[in-house]
Amino acid sequence: MSIVSYAATLGAAAVGGVFYAFSTFTMRGLDGTDPATAIAAMRGINAQAQISGPFLVLFLGSAVLAVAVAVPAAAALSRPGSAYLLAGAVCALLALIVTIMFNVPLNNRLAALDPAQLSALDAAREWAAYQRPWTAWNHVRTAAPLVGAALMLAGIHLR
Repeated sequence: MSIVSYAATLGAAAVGGVFYAFSTFTMRGLDGTDPATAIAAMRGINAQAQISGPFLVLFLGSAVLAVAVAVPAAAALSRPGSAYLLAGAVCALLALIVTIMFNVPLNNRLAALDPAQLSALDAAREWAAYQRPWTAWNHVRTAAPLVGAALMLAGIHLR
């Protein structure tokens, strides 16, 4: 359990770090470009994220590890540190849940656009409709696994 807890903690922190980069400079950088260019670039980033082995192993693997921590922690809630481990694992899983429920549908909507066929006004409208909610949800999927990592680390320490 200790090795799995440490691995889940590191995985959650790494996932939070990846999303932190998007929240702090990637989306701001894209937002500073022409909207059609931002749409095309984000479509490319999303396409790569869907096929990037290292990213998928980190993202999905950290979710599996969080479940592997949550189940025994829930079964042993009376044991010191278990509540922290469970809460941390749930927070870590929020990154996957938010991605599936909010970011992926926004990505799919963006993927359906052809930026070359959009007027400048339509591109600006489409980018704003994507960028604002996507970034807001990305803040959630940044904070949740980082908080989760801290909680799991506290749980490990208390064991």
